[in-house]
Amino acid sequence: MPNYIVVLQGAWIVRNVKSVKDAMNIAVAEAGKRLHPDLDFVDIDVGLTRCPRCKQDLKSVFLVANTALVGLTFEMKVFNAQSREHAIRIAKYELGKRLQRVPLEVLEVVEIK
Repeated sequence: MPNYIVVLQGAWIVRNVKSVKDAMNIAVAEAGKRLHPDLDFVDIDVGLTRCPRCKQDLKSVFLVANTALVGLTFEMKVFNAQSREHAIRIAKYELGKRLQRVPLEVLEVVEIK
C-alpha cells in the first residue's frame, strides 16, 4: 500500500494580539499544543496566500481590532493508505479530532515512495 504526504489548511483565530508576527507565533504554538505529543510528526506552518493584484505570495494572516485570522498548514505523512482519498480521510480524522472547530481544507496530496 502506498504512502502519502497530505497538506491541509486550517483557519485559526487568535484574540488579543498586537502584531501580525505575534499572531503567527501564537497560532502555531496553540496548534502545536493540541497536536503534541500524539501527532508530533505533523509539521505546522503559516500558510501563504497569493495577492490577486500583485501576484506575490503573502503570509495568510489578517489582523483587525486585535483579533487575527491565521491560515495554518498542517503537513502529515500517512502510511499504508489504500488510495489518495483514504489518505485524505485519515489525515482529516486524525487532525480533526484534535483541532475541534477548526475548518480544514486539502491543499495537496503527494504519493511518496
